[in-house]
Amino acid sequence: MAVNFHVSAKAIGNQSTALQLFGDFDGSSACELINALDQSVKTSCKVAIDTDGLKTVHAFGLDVFLPRMSELNNTRAEIKVTGRFSEIFWQE
Repeated sequence: MAVNFHVSAKAIGNQSTALQLFGDFDGSSACELINALDQSVKTSCKVAIDTDGLKTVHAFGLDVFLPRMSELNNTRAEIKVTGRFSEIFWQE
């Protein structure tokens, strides 16, 4: 786990979860976010990922995360990425 990265998860109502990302997003951060998403899609119909707290986004982190994000989009949960880095989290 990256020392300078943190995911904060908050349940919103009965079926939604908000994940806020803080710090630098790298390969280990991507794994941490994937684990948080795996847990969130099991209990929530909607998951929002807020990228406003990120300082930097490393290409390797995206290389690790984006293929898994494509798989998670095929689950029953709706996943939305917001914030200043939202566009690069959807690139493939």
